Amino acid sequence: MKLKKLLAGALICSLVLSMAACGNKSASENTGGKEKTKLYVVNWKDYGSDNADFVAAFEKKYNCEIVNTYMSSEEELLTKLRTSKAGEIDVCLPNCSILPAAIDEGLLAEIDNSKLKNFDGMFDKFKTQKECFKDNKMYAVPFVWGSTAIAYNTDVIKEAPKSMSALFDKKYSGRIAFRDDYNDAVMAAAIALGQDPNNPSDLDAIKAKLVEQKALNKTYWKTGDEFSKLFAGKQIDIGLMWSGQAASMKKEGQPIAFTVPEDGAIGWVDNWAIASGSKNKDLAYAFIDWMISKDFQYNWAASGGPAPVNKAAADSIDPAYAASAGMDEASLNRLHFMEYRTDKVKNNWNELWTEVKAE
Repeated sequence: MKLKKLLAGALICSLVLSMAACGNKSASENTGGKEKTKLYVVNWKDYGSDNADFVAAFEKKYNCEIVNTYMSSEEELLTKLRTSKAGEIDVCLPNCSILPAAIDEGLLAEIDNSKLKNFDGMFDKFKTQKECFKDNKMYAVPFVWGSTAIAYNTDVIKEAPKSMSALFDKKYSGRIAFRDDYNDAVMAAAIALGQDPNNPSDLDAIKAKLVEQKALNKTYWKTGDEFSKLFAGKQIDIGLMWSGQAASMKKEGQPIAFTVPEDGAIGWVDNWAIASGSKNKDLAYAFIDWMISKDFQYNWAASGGPAPVNKAAADSIDPAYAASAGMDEASLNRLHFMEYRTDKVKNNWNELWTEVKAE
């Protein structure tokens, strides 16, 4: 999933002040001279848990130290969970691509959402997200969501594209940037073809569509920074892009707009989970509760972060900005959220994508 990994600027001072006045009372708070407890967090870099203002406020309130370890992929996180010793990971951020496997293997602790005072403030859609549950037991808490859809240069393209097919349109030949990711590639092509993007019915047709797109493509991009440089350098006019990255670029003054087309786009949800071997579960609950609070979520989203799962935070965001960043409710309802894939499916899709690029 996934810059979505960028945080545009520090959270404003009101976050620190407001959050310092609240929190999960089950974790020890400001315990004077006691040695600080370390909370071990595995997350993407620049993705909230390492924000300087948040870290300072949380560590002061709970007399603890947040130790961030970064992951480069969901599969790497799964490996870390499998190989870590008890106490080496407290909190981590899995998405649906690895959640079922992590739950089935007993790598995550069951979540008691009654310990999260901000849980009830989430959108109902996220309270019941199926990948977070097994046998009616909860193992992860949705944190933020976003989309991978269409970003375009408003100086060149005056009307928002209405279909994912715009990324396969010959009129943009040589000015398109497509993401180098097998999951996004297959899902985007399936949407353009009218297939179910999570369970496509004709992979041969999808491969042919992607080969067709390759001839129109300026380049495949891997990182948000790479896309941003291509866009700023006027080498591309349209591309497959993350909602958060596009929002950050727009705040930087680039002539970029983001749209979730009428036929839909790719949705993703990142979730906080507590490792089964955590020795600081009360502190982990306090951390997650802070992360899904209205104040944290509003300030992060309003400064260029992903879309909030907290409804009050979402309602507080300027409607025009929310729509432009693809985080309004209308965009949410048009998304095809990524589902768990078996190893067989992932291997088939990856092989297909490798063959497309080799054509």
